[in-house]
Amino acid sequence: MTALVAARIVTPGDWADLDLDPSNRHGSIVRAVRQAVSRDPRLAGHQVRLIGLLDDVARRAHDSGAFFCSSLVLSSDADTSRASAGTDLLAANLLMQVAPMPESGGPPPGGFDACAGLAAAISCDPDWEDADVTVVTVPAGPVVRVEIVAGGVCLQYLVPVRDSSSYVILTFTSPCPPYVSALLRLFDSIAESLVLEYETASGAID
Repeated sequence: MTALVAARIVTPGDWADLDLDPSNRHGSIVRAVRQAVSRDPRLAGHQVRLIGLLDDVARRAHDSGAFFCSSLVLSSDADTSRASAGTDLLAANLLMQVAPMPESGGPPPGGFDACAGLAAAISCDPDWEDADVTVVTVPAGPVVRVEIVAGGVCLQYLVPVRDSSSYVILTFTSPCPPYVSALLRLFDSIAESLVLEYETASGAID
């Protein structure tokens, strides 16, 4: 038997990892916004708005049980006269959390079997009727990929955890419709970097 000890992912340098601990969250967000402004001075007039945006993202991540949250904020090429509508910023977020698999009454399925079962369950759920559900393979193994484009975009990767009844969920979101195609390519590229580390019965890390 093995136990999941870490889930690691690589985000581009212009993404900021947020501290989800409520006691450190605000300071983490302020630093992230300052770094974003230093990279793109056009964001300087939006610092208060950005802090509020990332605070909401981090709070929701913490409340949902996420253990990792990373965000991207860039100035877009949109008309700045529409700033009040929020069209002058490009924002994207990534959350990682662990969730239990649906009850099956048997031992945890592995690999493609787990993914096929999850994909079938999602596809049959009316709440997910607008989702594009596929099973794909990334370096971490076979996963279920769930894509929803409705205004913005939500992309999830459901990754079965070895020898367990749980899976790691990667959730990418962005509310920016003009950039959906580019963001999906970026999100898929980031998901390719996911590594799950396991501790074996002998104490070795696999």
